[in-house]
Amino acid sequence: MQTETSSSALYDVKLPSDLDYIPPLRQFISEIAKIEGFPKKFCFRTEILVDELCSNAIIHGSQDIQSRVALIAEFVKDELRLSVQDQGGSQPNVDNLKRAVSSVKPASPSKLGKGMVIVQMLSNELKLKLDDNGKTEVHVVRRRDMDDSPAFRETPIPDRDQ
Repeated sequence: MQTETSSSALYDVKLPSDLDYIPPLRQFISEIAKIEGFPKKFCFRTEILVDELCSNAIIHGSQDIQSRVALIAEFVKDELRLSVQDQGGSQPNVDNLKRAVSSVKPASPSKLGKGMVIVQMLSNELKLKLDDNGKTEVHVVRRRDMDDSPAFRETPIPDRDQ
């Protein structure tokens, strides 16, 4: 469902707790970003964000296959605002999510939370909201100019023959 306001577009999608729904959803959001005039690199990285956020919500924040995950994507001027809400996972999963969102250093390869490190790297803002009923909401803001930051500038790969 799309709602348009002055200089913004809002998409609100609800999906079953099934990982098979994520690839078409991430492609849909990427296509909308292209239509909204965002560069190809931004769109590709947006697909990664949608994939990580929705996968986490389904794997760690859904009680069962009947659970629903909600994705809200809002394009406002030069930024994309994503919000993913799930029905709330187990307390250990919620605790892991809190740690991953609040962590400023990458998780070790043997620990959970690597996906949230990717989300942090690709976002200008990352916030977590938990309600009294256990629902979890992760909010992400990604600005168009983020790809211009030094961490994301492409560096030449040396030729192996040199």
